[in-house]
Amino acid sequence: MKASATGGEPVTPPAEGPAERPAEGPTERRIGRRCLYVPSARLGLYLALRGLVPPGTRVLMSPINCETVMFAAVAAGLRPVMAPVSPADGTIDVGRIDWDGIGAVVATHLYGVPGEIVRLAAECERRGVVLVEDCAHAFQTEVTGPGGERRHVGTFGAAGVFSLAKHPRAGGGGLLAVADDVAERLAKARDELLAAPAVGRELPAVIAPLVRDAVFALRLSGPAWRAAKALRIEVAHENDEARVRDLAAAAAEARDTGDLDLARFDRWMSVGAGGYRVAHSGLLRGAVARRVRLVDGGRARRRRMAGVRLLSALPTAAPGVAAFADQPLFRVPLLVNDRDAAKAALERRGVITTCLYTPALDDDFGPGLTAPGPTPEIARWWIRHVLPVDPLQAARAMPILRRLVPAVQP
Repeated sequence: MKASATGGEPVTPPAEGPAERPAEGPTERRIGRRCLYVPSARLGLYLALRGLVPPGTRVLMSPINCETVMFAAVAAGLRPVMAPVSPADGTIDVGRIDWDGIGAVVATHLYGVPGEIVRLAAECERRGVVLVEDCAHAFQTEVTGPGGERRHVGTFGAAGVFSLAKHPRAGGGGLLAVADDVAERLAKARDELLAAPAVGRELPAVIAPLVRDAVFALRLSGPAWRAAKALRIEVAHENDEARVRDLAAAAAEARDTGDLDLARFDRWMSVGAGGYRVAHSGLLRGAVARRVRLVDGGRARRRRMAGVRLLSALPTAAPGVAAFADQPLFRVPLLVNDRDAAKAALERRGVITTCLYTPALDDDFGPGLTAPGPTPEIARWWIRHVLPVDPLQAARAMPILRRLVPAVQP
């Protein structure tokens, strides 16, 4: 038994035997790498950065990203640097990277599209740079190498982090994929950070995926979304200068004192997921494992891939999607002239647009935490025009999508 990092009840580390790891096993077999179960992907990303990258390192990341990616890097004592953005897919433009002083890279596979991950991994290896893959959107994506070999995302770098709340639509959970020689060390670090599970508070996470499935099956997603907005359950992003200023001060103090206690950054790391490092009981882990088995089934994969094929054939599909049109992407990014009007039209049809990362990280958190990236105009253009569509909703969305006008690339 270990005492929790938050001073609560002791935490018993989850069993790691093969028979007791149903949430990890399917992914381990698919990608061929050891996977550690974590209550959230953001905790997995923090563990990878804290455990594999020295404090003070400059870490490159795309400005088109969930803010928790930056929070994890800052909490790990790293210095975020914004990467150039490819207009083809919104991922890192490898050919335009300034490698001066860069010691680590977080490669976010935006909407499941890995971009130039093969080239990026080769550059990182050649330069001795630690590569961590953010695979939150890329649960099942494979990449074809120059020799025609197939390789799963999450295996190109020192670590890969998967979300079980995205593709599997579970009520939480994530996987940290790492090499065997660091797995036990990172598992120990994980266990020391976990707070005790609270079974009573897990019931909504167990039930929510079932309710969401019912909402989609009954085509009630439009009314449900409108109700959420009316009740301010779903609210638009608002820039908060005080939050940015406080985070920058906390980061500077952590670097100056060498005190990288994660609790210092809980305020930011827990945004939208207050239990990001609360251990999961057997009840929730079992529910998550069932969702993983469901999404790993052939029928679910075929449905998603059929939607990807349909969407990738549209003239508005982002150019970078073509290379991965045979993959079960989380979303298919379209680049449309009037994104907001398209989003509203889809919502009236019951198709909800999520995963819009706006504003860019350097616009939201610079200059206190990061300098502007080298291609801010491309990042802003992408954010303004991208319409990520769920492949599982492709057929319902097509009457709207066929009428959309492509955005003009700058």
